[in-house]
Amino acid sequence: MNQKPLRNLLIPNSPAKALLTVFLIALAFRLWGVTNPLLDFHSWRQTLTATIAMNFYAGDMNLLRPSTNWAREYYEFEFQIYPYLVALLYKVFGFHDILGRLVSIAFSMGTVGMLYLLGKRYYDQTTGLIAAGVFAVLPMSVYYTRTFMPESAMLFFSVALLYFFTRWLDNGTWRDFFLASLVTALTFLIKLPTLYMGGPLLFLACLKFRKKIFAQYKLYLYVVLILAPPFLWYSHMADLHAQTHQGESIWLDNDKLANAGILFDYKFYKLIFWTRLVEKMFAFTAFPLLILGMVAKVERKEQYLFHIWFFSVCAYFLIVAVGNKVHEYYQLPIIPVGAIFIGHFLAKFFKAHPNFEDWKRDIKVGLVLLMIVFIPIHSIYKLNKRLNFNLNYKVIGEQIKQNTEKNDRILLQEVGEDRPHTFYYSDRKGWTLGYRQNLSPRDIDQYIAKGAAYYAMAVLDLEKINKELFDYLSNTHQLLVRDSLITLFKLNRPDEPG
Repeated sequence: MNQKPLRNLLIPNSPAKALLTVFLIALAFRLWGVTNPLLDFHSWRQTLTATIAMNFYAGDMNLLRPSTNWAREYYEFEFQIYPYLVALLYKVFGFHDILGRLVSIAFSMGTVGMLYLLGKRYYDQTTGLIAAGVFAVLPMSVYYTRTFMPESAMLFFSVALLYFFTRWLDNGTWRDFFLASLVTALTFLIKLPTLYMGGPLLFLACLKFRKKIFAQYKLYLYVVLILAPPFLWYSHMADLHAQTHQGESIWLDNDKLANAGILFDYKFYKLIFWTRLVEKMFAFTAFPLLILGMVAKVERKEQYLFHIWFFSVCAYFLIVAVGNKVHEYYQLPIIPVGAIFIGHFLAKFFKAHPNFEDWKRDIKVGLVLLMIVFIPIHSIYKLNKRLNFNLNYKVIGEQIKQNTEKNDRILLQEVGEDRPHTFYYSDRKGWTLGYRQNLSPRDIDQYIAKGAAYYAMAVLDLEKINKELFDYLSNTHQLLVRDSLITLFKLNRPDEPG
């Protein structure tokens, strides 16, 4: 009886068909829940990004002036190319927030392709295909590359910069030089912490030019081209922030960087490296395959690129420790390089165990197959939980929209402060305060003087939270809506009748 090679059973009989299969699997996973409102997991960041895209679309499309719906303007620091692309699609197809998800998915498909090319260049075709396939199904890779967030674009450009920089080092053409410069600058613009990619870039340059590295004028030009745009952009945003916040420095008041307390807390490392990386990013069973790929024999020095990349991302975890502790999606950059290591190990494993019947007599083959099968199963489990959503904010937004005018400013209290959900779905601007802030009648008058035309408490019962304020508003202002989700008052100005 002829035995079929195990890898031929797992991978179609041509690279093109194999890659197409990976693309289709990746697309199928990411289209799950694509029509959901932006109220599934991490709705805060999704509705904030969607608000910026909506304001580009409804405004003058000025890329240099991204805006939110908070009356005390709050600027998202990164270069808003992702919501700008979505806004351009709004201009063509109309306002449909599913377009934001589709843009994220498109970038994700690009990352799948780039991982294949990168794995093929540094290892072999099988490594590239498996790396692309792993990225296609890992749970957090799937979820966050179909959300209305810039993370998918950031991952694409992060992988693309290494691929095009490698191509430039390989063939020296100006075309690849400028492509490498462009995608690197865009990576740093979209997310400033991606400066950690300087580690693998420096490694490749040193390996290529060795002692002559400081004599390469193109490298100096490259550094200028990749750092000048981010420097100009972040300086511009810092100036906007200072103008709006009475000279407050966005650099000095950064609350995401490491401090001694968090770096000496073992719970931080347990959270990041066990709960987030092992469980969420690499679905338990993919993580041992990553480690095995990392410790596998290196055949050429250039393959150390992926070790440098991996540890550069880990260094970023520590430098931006507070941000990484708060947000799980901050650890997404570890997935592409992890997928390469997994692809490398499995490619060598399949080469050493080519026959399908091996699993019956070799426990290692059966175990590896079980570990592979578990990955998409775990992804489906994780995705199912994150795709749950609650329509409350959409209903509240509609109530506000129906009872107010476009230019009316809203004073909103809800569970937490600076929440963009309600303002996004109501298409209104104003102030958001946490429910624990006990506003007094005097506070209401001060907000009226600032331009507040309506007061709303979302989700919670104002009478139970602050009866004094409820009684004051009921006696002095006009109650428009009161139900289980919202209490809405029209605020009368001092010279208006009650």
